[in-house]
Amino acid sequence: MAAVPRRPPVNVIRLSKEEEGPVKGEFWALARALALLVGTMVVIGYVIA
Repeated sequence: MAAVPRRPPVNVIRLSKEEEGPVKGEFWALARALALLVGTMVVIGYVIA
């Protein structure tokens, strides 16, 4: 008889809030993060130039 490890289920790390829903919230959280990243890069580039 093979030994089967008994692990708890893997917890998925979610970026979204609970009230935003599973897929829609993930998309908007990622979109906000990308917008902030691009905006920060543009501002830094403008200040340096």
